Amino acid sequence: MPILLQINVTANWGSTGKIAEDIGKLAIEAGWDSWIAYGRGNPTSQSNLIRIGNDWDMRIHGLQSRLFDNHGLASKKVTEDFIHRIKEINPDIIHLHNIHGYYLNYQILFRYLKEYDVPIIWTLHDCWPFTGHCAY
Repeated sequence: MPILLQINVTANWGSTGKIAEDIGKLAIEAGWDSWIAYGRGNPTSQSNLIRIGNDWDMRIHGLQSRLFDNHGLASKKVTEDFIHRIKEINPDIIHLHNIHGYYLNYQILFRYLKEYDVPIIWTLHDCWPFTGHCAY
């Protein structure tokens, strides 16, 4: 059975979380195993869920972002732990949504994804990927 892994700040709530949930439902209907990795909240989903870090990790990341202007560059251990989960799941496709939101270190993730030989899709829901600050 093929495996889809989506990564987003939320799962099944908020605009991007609902989009990821709907994509997961379609994947399941098509016979795929669907996973959503997320950073915030306590959602329910038809997909398998992986929480990346916890509320404390998110707060520390947010504080570091404000003090050192390094949004997306904290959460190193949490991201390394998540990469171990990716290896266990062994997805056939990885779909990135919002990777900002104080839960993930994008440099560590991208370093890993560069070596992982599967299609990577990145839906740009806002300007953050090319501005580093603007979530509009």
